[in-house]
Parts: sequence; C-alpha cells; structure tokens
Amino acid sequence: MIAICFIATRLFCQIHVIHAILSMPTMLASSIAIIENNRILLIQREDFHVWGLPGGDVDPGESLAQAARREAREETGLEVTLTRLVGMYSLVGNDHTLVTAVFAARVTGGNLRPQLREIADVDWFPADALPDELMWWHRQPIADAFAGMTGAVWRQEGGWPFPPGFTRHDLYAIRDASGLPRPDAFRQLFPYPGPEAELLETPGRV
Repeated sequence: MIAICFIATRLFCQIHVIHAILSMPTMLASSIAIIENNRILLIQREDFHVWGLPGGDVDPGESLAQAARREAREETGLEVTLTRLVGMYSLVGNDHTLVTAVFAARVTGGNLRPQLREIADVDWFPADALPDELMWWHRQPIADAFAGMTGAVWRQEGGWPFPPGFTRHDLYAIRDASGLPRPDAFRQLFPYPGPEAELLETPGRV
C-alpha cells in the first residue's frame, strides 16, 4: 500500500510538472534597432536604469510590425520605417516565454524625446562602446543588427528566474528593499547565465 501511494504521488508530481510546462504562456513583443552613423539608439529603463532596445509587448489586434512602430514612437518620439527583420529571440523564463521580433529601422520623422513615465534616457552608442548596464538578452540582437543580420532565430534561457506567480510588484519590492543602486539590483535579480544559455536555432543571413 505504501509503495502504491509513493508511486501515485510521484506520478501526480510528474503530471503537475508536465501540465505547468505545457500551460506556460508565450508572450509576443517587438523591438527596434535604429542604427545611424554606426551608432545604435538605446533606451534606459526607469525601473532599473538599465539600457536596451526600444520595444515592448504586442497589443491585442496588432501585428509585430505595428507594435514595433508604435513602441518606437512611444518610447523615443521617433517615426520609423522598418527595413528588415533582424531575428526572433525566445527568452525562456520559469513561468513564461517572451518571443521578441527585432526589426531594423530608419528614422522618417519625429523628435527624439523619452517617454518620461517608463524611460529615463535615450542615447546613441557605437558597437564598441555599449553601456555596461545593458540587459544581457539584448546583446545578441544588437550584435546581429550591427552585423546586418536578417532572419536569425535564437533561444535564450533564464529571462525570468522567478517562481510562478511572482509579479512585477514583487520584483520592485525586492529592488527597493535591497538598498542597492538600481543597475546593481538588476544584475543580482537577472544574472547573466553564461553563453551556454544562448542557442542559435536557425542561422540568419547577412
């Protein structure tokens, strides 16, 4: 009887894990790589004062391209034309996967101004002088954009290293309680897992 209960418990746990994996949601996002005069435009997030590509979640009813143009306008004040798909980047976390389409773009209008509620700063950086406080999962798409890549597909592990149910409110509470400068808190909360966590699934072309 004890053996049967043990087997049943193990089976239940395995089913629970499989269900959690299968029900793990996939979220869609778009980012924009704007390169002019060999410099790329990056935004500094207000919440952790770390840098990355402009971009965000795809709204209901939007295409990936529409979301990219909207995010460029909202976060930088610029109107852009998308010129190519740099690649697709799947950031796999503990309770969800974020799939981001990164588009190269050129500026067609507008004025450079950050979205004050979410963006602390906007600036241009050459490839050999990217900011140290850069979200690690943005380094590969930035490198691909500078290389002129089209159509690369990457899998990146460790994007949301928190248990299911962990919220952004919880994240900010830990950030504030740490007493650390915001970029340092980010590095502790989102450590770079190493190059083995990044897998090129489909090569692009230059």
